[in-house]
Amino acid sequence: MSKVAAIIVSYNPDKNLLDSVNLLISQVEKIIIVDNGSIEEKRKDISSIKDIDNERIEVIFNEENLGIATALNIGVREALKQGFNWILTMDQDSKASKDMVEKMFEVYNNIDKKERKSILSIFPNFVDERIQSIEENSVMNTYEYVDADITSGNLVKAEVFDKVGFFDDSLFIDLVDTDFCMRLNEKNIKMIKVRDAILYHSLGESQSVKSIFGKFNTSNHSALRRYYMTRNRFYIWEKYKDLNSFTLNRDKKLFKKEFIKIILGEKDKVNKIKMVFKGYKDYKKGIRGKLK
Repeated sequence: MSKVAAIIVSYNPDKNLLDSVNLLISQVEKIIIVDNGSIEEKRKDISSIKDIDNERIEVIFNEENLGIATALNIGVREALKQGFNWILTMDQDSKASKDMVEKMFEVYNNIDKKERKSILSIFPNFVDERIQSIEENSVMNTYEYVDADITSGNLVKAEVFDKVGFFDDSLFIDLVDTDFCMRLNEKNIKMIKVRDAILYHSLGESQSVKSIFGKFNTSNHSALRRYYMTRNRFYIWEKYKDLNSFTLNRDKKLFKKEFIKIILGEKDKVNKIKMVFKGYKDYKKGIRGKLK
């Protein structure tokens, strides 16, 4: 029997966290919220979420922001200790459709038993909440094999952590999901994406920008995020250079495009460019963890 614990990492969340919990509570046996050092007012709001179901919702408070990887690991270890055999990792601003988990298991359980044995990770199909459309995979079959995807909405078998270890604390934030997926690839563990399992996910601070070269969309990440993204990208590209990964090859091209977009159309571009170069320098120095 499948016993699922959902791990939600929070940091100064808005009402989306409450919405996320309400949408998940009927789909999983346990929800563990790991808060990464939110301010006191937000901590009170998070604590009150337990009133929805005090027995099935657990909240763990970190005194400071320990990073997404460490927070996930805290939640995963607690879920494993309690005997759950499936772990669902979630962002605080992602919302599962009412039957997301059911759809994932429905497809998984209908796969040939021999083939299914090697599938230990299941991803939903992502929909940009603002435009209500499936962005990348509208021509998918019932499911497809992938070599990586994002952490939010990822349903993994508990045994995965025995096989590949936990999330890499040293990355702090960004590319944590990519690193974890690459380790699954190294062990020939299969990952699938399920077309009809929908996760609503807002794509950050993305915006449309006009320039002399035309109109384009940009992610508009902060300068600090640009630091972590750059440092961790180069580290992971080097670490998994022997893997012929579609995701990593695509990410190298994306990095170049993102850098050009910063120059052409993003706010605070000087600081962002400085942090990109600092991220690269720190990668070369072997520096990881939280930026001091």
